[in-house]
Amino acid sequence: MLSKTDALKEQILNFSEFPLRDTLLRAIEERGFTEPTEIQEEAIPFLCLNDSDFVGQAQTGTGKTAAFALPLLNKLRKDTKSVQAIILAPTRELANQICEEIRKFSIHERIRVESVYGGVSIDNQVRNIRKFHPQIIVGTPGRVLDLINRKVLKLEDATFACLDEADEMLDMGFLDDVKTILSELGTERNIWMFSATMPPAILDLIRNYLNDPKVIKIKKSTLSNENITQKCYVVKEMHMREAVCRLLDSVEEYYGIIFTKTKLEAKSVCDELNFRGFPTDSLHGDMDQKQRDFTMKKFKEKRVKLLVCTDVAARGIDVDHLTHVFNFGLPQDLESYVHRIGRTGRAGQKGMALSIVTPSEIRKLGALERLTKAKILREKIPTLELLKDAMVRRTINQFEDIFTEIQTDDKVDASFDLFKDEFEDLDKEQVLKVLFKHTFQDAMQRLDREPIIDANTERRASEGPGQAGVPDRNGNVRFFVNAGRDDGLTLKDLLMGVSDGLKIDQRKIRNVQLREKFSFMDVPATHSEQLVNDVNIEVGSKRVRFEPTKENRGGGDRGGRSFGGRSGGGGRSFGGGGRDSRGGGRSSYGSRDSGGSRGGGRSFSGSRDGGGSRGGNSSGGNSGGERNFNS
Repeated sequence: MLSKTDALKEQILNFSEFPLRDTLLRAIEERGFTEPTEIQEEAIPFLCLNDSDFVGQAQTGTGKTAAFALPLLNKLRKDTKSVQAIILAPTRELANQICEEIRKFSIHERIRVESVYGGVSIDNQVRNIRKFHPQIIVGTPGRVLDLINRKVLKLEDATFACLDEADEMLDMGFLDDVKTILSELGTERNIWMFSATMPPAILDLIRNYLNDPKVIKIKKSTLSNENITQKCYVVKEMHMREAVCRLLDSVEEYYGIIFTKTKLEAKSVCDELNFRGFPTDSLHGDMDQKQRDFTMKKFKEKRVKLLVCTDVAARGIDVDHLTHVFNFGLPQDLESYVHRIGRTGRAGQKGMALSIVTPSEIRKLGALERLTKAKILREKIPTLELLKDAMVRRTINQFEDIFTEIQTDDKVDASFDLFKDEFEDLDKEQVLKVLFKHTFQDAMQRLDREPIIDANTERRASEGPGQAGVPDRNGNVRFFVNAGRDDGLTLKDLLMGVSDGLKIDQRKIRNVQLREKFSFMDVPATHSEQLVNDVNIEVGSKRVRFEPTKENRGGGDRGGRSFGGRSGGGGRSFGGGGRDSRGGGRSSYGSRDSGGSRGGGRSFSGSRDGGGSRGGNSSGGNSGGERNFNS
């Protein structure tokens, strides 16, 4: 026997069949919504027809706001001045977004809603609560708790509480505040929770504060959206900004977000795009709330069609009708990739997710394809011919308004005569060439200087014995590490981070060479892919990156300390066991090479190799000063 909710679900094909008031159905129809998303189809009938706690697990961009806002509006009493519902969100942007959505859905209802959050004066929020007596409060946990402590916000009469993006609130340290707020509710209340993931702390919250909730999980296989086309472009790091510009040059219409890993990258990309003629704004953590609101207002009104931001700055941003999402490099957390691309291709529309990656990030693409259960197409940056054609077409389109204006009213400023006199000796084609050169010459010369910016990944794959990532005779792969002593990286941190991440004994990490700006080390080939994709070490604000490099363990090398290896050294070398070896040439990467050295420092090596003189000159090696530690 089907329950009433299940029977209704089997009949639902569009929003008009939901058990909602006519005023709400009319608002939905006016906004152009017809077919519900999966979480909406599961949640709305249940919440409308049952007085129960509820947990919905679904990713960002799946329509969770409507899934709880519509049933909430359907159940609210209009004849009371007390707060009936509290909605908690992790960020100011998401709180504002939810508040705007509720106002749009309740346009034909007499419902009062107010958003409260930090970063702005609390006085106006206090004044609005006391003056307008909102029935729904949407806010961030910190500000909501502040208003409760000030006796401004009273929740004893509230019968509904909704936690949106609960896992984000946990990550941002709001869990204790959330628990305190929930304890302020009366005994007769329903708690609805929505979260993308269910970490242990969230499960504890459900067990302790929710009463036998209905749990709905949207399967992970639905995280990828068939309406999103995913493509990637492999370029060297120095060409990444140029790649973004060329991709934008190749399309006629765009409205999108560009994600970067750091706020410095966000500023750099934003500056470059504006310089190249693409009106762009950036969003980052250093902006105050007034600046953020102004930036988002311009973007939503499409006064700027590109927004550059980090994952942290983008939390809570929910903008409809995005055509493109650009990844300026892949995120450290691959789950963030799903959140990023899920901002396009919504409501049945098509979207493009374009990733500009460096060769060292190629290995992550397979993991992303498994995560999204969709193919990421490997593409080349558009050719010069295509880019130039697109550039000309886009400019011609911009002239259309001018053409129309001249046909209806050809009056121009009197200074036009001076302009016309300069061209009177030229024929039509010459005038067009002058206009063409003036408009396009700089941009086209820039393209001509570097016709191809794609990284030559094919060449890397066929270089033979010296290619990157090929195991040596001991079964190890040599890795370049993008951090060194100047970044605060220590031998202990590096060995511990890698061994813990790979779950291997530190002694298997060989030939570790720690320098000022970067480092090298050998890792068993069986752990290479895991090292690139899974090991996460941070030094200060810098994420340590590992990239397989060509085998190159011989030859002299100046500067930096070498940890590991079986070489003799001009400086001191600390090894595991073996006989002392005095002298020896200083060897790059800790190889087995030996040779004379003028360095003459003490050497305690795990190898029997060595030779040379302690103090005299020798034809092999360089003068020392480097210390070798054999792992």
